[in-house]
Amino acid sequence: MLERVSLFYLRDVMFATLEPVMKQLTMIDTLICLQDKELHDFITEAGVLPYYSLSWVITWCSHDLDNLEQISRLFDLFLTSNPLILIYFSAAVVLSKKEQVLALPCDTSTVHSFLTKLPSDLDVSWLCKKSVDLSRMYSVYEVQCKSTIALDQFSAVNRFQVDWLGIETAEDLNENVGRVIRLTREEKHDKPVELVTTKANEPTHSMLNRLLKNKKDLYRVFTLSATVGIIAFWIANSGLIK
Repeated sequence: MLERVSLFYLRDVMFATLEPVMKQLTMIDTLICLQDKELHDFITEAGVLPYYSLSWVITWCSHDLDNLEQISRLFDLFLTSNPLILIYFSAAVVLSKKEQVLALPCDTSTVHSFLTKLPSDLDVSWLCKKSVDLSRMYSVYEVQCKSTIALDQFSAVNRFQVDWLGIETAEDLNENVGRVIRLTREEKHDKPVELVTTKANEPTHSMLNRLLKNKKDLYRVFTLSATVGIIAFWIANSGLIK
């Protein structure tokens, strides 16, 4: 099971750089804007980039929550959804904090610090429902179009339907595992999907450029990727997945 989770769900966060993840994080900004312009404008004015959600995305929230029941419920959601569900979930978390966020001073450090923390009384059921609702309102492809950020054709997000949902037999599984392993050994993955976009979506490119150009912050958060090993170990030994 560990191999399957790594190959079909987590592979975008296991490359040598965080660029694939940074592309996905920009979509949180897009989803917030689509759902609540007032909240989006406040976060933008505060100069807050979606670094606050990085550990949620690469560790499936296991780095941020201590409650095993909450983590287990979220794992149920993440394992039964497209890998981009982490982005829908992250947007749902921010949207749920609207009143508290708007009551904060509009400065980067205060807003960023507040958003990074998942409260212990997290309403997991509501967040799961909101995440699913967002995924139904804005499909994986539509989110990429609206954000003007094309993920790679090899991305677990774009290949989930073929690589994982298409498996019906043990033979299919073995074949798909072998194919994905071969693809991961390629030196470069630079074939983005073709998007249908409009000029109204162009500002999202600025968000991605800010994420990728801020090398100091990027290297600092890169150290968090080591916790991916923790989540993998936890999955393998917790007994939640058999």
